[in-house]
This record gives sequence, C-alpha cells and structure tokens, in this order.
Amino acid sequence: MRSETRLLSLLSLFASGRAYTAAELAARFDVTPRTVRRDIAALRELGYIISSIPGLAGGYRAESRTVLPPLQLEAGEALATAVGLALLRGAGLDTEYANSATTKLQAMLPAAMRATVADIAAAVSVSEGNVPGVDIGALIALASAINASTIATFDYRKMRRTEADDHTSSPRRVEPIRLVVFGAHWYLYAFDLDRDDHRVFRLDRMSQVHATTLTVTPREHPDAEAAVSAAVTTTAYPHTVVLRTAASAEEAKEWFPTRSATITEAADGARITCGFWDLRWVAATLTGIPAEIEVLHPPELIDSLRDHAARAQAVVDASTP
Repeated sequence: MRSETRLLSLLSLFASGRAYTAAELAARFDVTPRTVRRDIAALRELGYIISSIPGLAGGYRAESRTVLPPLQLEAGEALATAVGLALLRGAGLDTEYANSATTKLQAMLPAAMRATVADIAAAVSVSEGNVPGVDIGALIALASAINASTIATFDYRKMRRTEADDHTSSPRRVEPIRLVVFGAHWYLYAFDLDRDDHRVFRLDRMSQVHATTLTVTPREHPDAEAAVSAAVTTTAYPHTVVLRTAASAEEAKEWFPTRSATITEAADGARITCGFWDLRWVAATLTGIPAEIEVLHPPELIDSLRDHAARAQAVVDASTP
C-alpha cells in the first residue's frame, strides 16, 4: 500500500473517535510500528491533532476533527456542493469561508462544470433591503444549543412600528427548539424561560447570541413550522382575517402567498387566515380576487367592504359622462 493511501486510511480510522495502538495499526496495514509512527508524524505535520496515549493500553487518537480529511467527490457531488455555496448569499449566510470553499471546489471540476458554477455565482443576487442579514455565528450557536438541548441567551430587538415604540433590546433566556426559514427571514422557535411561553424570534433582530452549557429536558411543544407561520401571518397583526372560498387551496395560494397567509383545505373549499394592520387594505385586496370569497371573521370587515364599494361607485358616478 502506498504511503498516501495509508495516510488517508488512517484518517478514516481516526474519524471514528476511538484509540488505536501502534501494533494494531501495523498489523492492519502490514507495516512495522516504526512506519506507523512515521505516518503519525506526517499527519501531524499536515495539521491533524493526534495525541499519544501512554501505557500498555495506550495508542493514538485524533483530538480534533476541525480539519477534515480530503474528500473524494464525484463530479456531480462537487457541482452540487459548489452551487449550494454560490447560493448561500441568497440565504443571507455568505462568508469568506464560502468563497474559499467555492474556489477549492471549482479547481476540482471539469471546465464545463466550472463555468456553470461561475455563471450561477455571477447571476444570483439579492436586491437592496432584502438580504436577511443573519449572522452565521448566531446561527451556529443556536443550532448547537438545539442539538445539545442547552439554554441559549441573546439580546432581542422588537420590530418598531411607530416612533413611540421602544427600539431597545431586551435580554432573553430560551430553550431553543427549531430554526425555521420562512419567506425571506430566519426564525427561532423556542420556549422563553422568563415569559414561560413558546415564542418566535427573528434572527436578524438578535445580538450577543450565546449557547450555554446548561442542559434542559426537552418539553412537549407545538409544531414549530406552524407556529412560525402563524406568528408571521396573523399574531403579529392587530386584525386576524378568516376567509372561505370554494376554490382549492392551490388556487388560493396564487392570491395569498403562504408567507403572508395560512391556507388550509376544508370540506367546502379552502380557509385563508391572515393578519392585517388596516382592514381597508383587506377590502381593496378582496375586490381583486377572481373567485367567490366569504368573510368569516371579523364582522368589521363587512363594513369596510361596504365603504370600499360605496367609494368605488362614487368614482364610477363621477367619471361617467
């Protein structure tokens, strides 16, 4: 076995996390313990942290997996990875590491595929004001806390609707449950320990995000994606509107995007639930729907529709010769 092949095989063995004695490794690769020690020294020179465990039952074990062994990717796998890296900026997670990783992957690709990745990187952009602005460090900290079932802390700034609204940040301690991408934003669904309730937080309003070492026992919770959808489409607004239409849910999604409304199938058609700041805007919106719509809630919306119809009729009367 060539020394390069043996080094890759050693890395694969050490990836398991267990320790191996020099005698075990020598027998596996049919070499002398001296050759094994020379291979270990070569790996250390390459940056892999491999510790020596003293004693009769000692041996070698990799202490750090922060440096990955060389990946053997097929052309299609390398292309898929490179395309994903090129699209990171669309998720608001573009970093210097994404750029360097893309450069390395492009070097592995055939010329035609390399050109495809370059085309995608050049063609994809996010318009001004629409980048989610998520800090990748915060995302990593929250993901770590979710998987380790530990408490996370951060400062949170609420949305400022008027000049009178408080724009300062408040400290939060939560049991993080799930990260959800909805519309153009990243959200955290968590149990707020200080408010004793489940809450939804937007990541771009967080700062000083930290995953603690305080473990918690996972508790029962509602569906995270449904909770985020409801928080974004209804509970954040003063008016919750519930509509019924004989059209299908798929048709309704053409009129009310799922990022602004919750749409479900019903025996007699579809239910549309959404939130609004001003019922006058709802009335104007409903007049443009190309299907029969019935208002189930709130009753005040009926009055807004009557006012809207009266104003429309007044415009028609004033414009008719």
